[in-house]
Amino acid sequence: MLGALAAHAVARPSQAVVDTCLRTESTSPKVRYLPIAADAFQVTEDEDAGETEIALKYGKDTVGTWEVKKPQAFGLLFNGKKTPLARVTRLDKDKAPTAFNPYEAIWGEAREGRNSYICATFNFDGLGKSGSFQNVRGLYLIDRHARTGVTYYTLGNIEAAEK
Repeated sequence: MLGALAAHAVARPSQAVVDTCLRTESTSPKVRYLPIAADAFQVTEDEDAGETEIALKYGKDTVGTWEVKKPQAFGLLFNGKKTPLARVTRLDKDKAPTAFNPYEAIWGEAREGRNSYICATFNFDGLGKSGSFQNVRGLYLIDRHARTGVTYYTLGNIEAAEK
């Protein structure tokens, strides 16, 4: 039983969860997608430290981003834990995690069986809004059941997912 719990805590999201979060809709009968209303961000600024936190409340969880101006740093927040980009688990080793605008991201939750992930899907500051790159999105997934809020990152082409 303990081994099953440990395996659950470190299980990577399935491809069906990744596809669902990238497309912001259920793409498999096994995965349920729920949009998160991103209309009530709480912004906390520490001017002395040059740090800004932008967070959403979702059920019992608080999720969002944090940023420090000098030295420049960015990461994800989950229930008070700050995960810098360098500590995010890459689902594709060639694609480095990148900062994004939380106000422009599409926030959601993907549920597959007992697994639940917070999704933050985003285009890339202008690059993802026009031209051939418009279908490429960045994606962060935060495991809601892992005690540490393990965070994953990948890129995906939503046009390719439609074919």
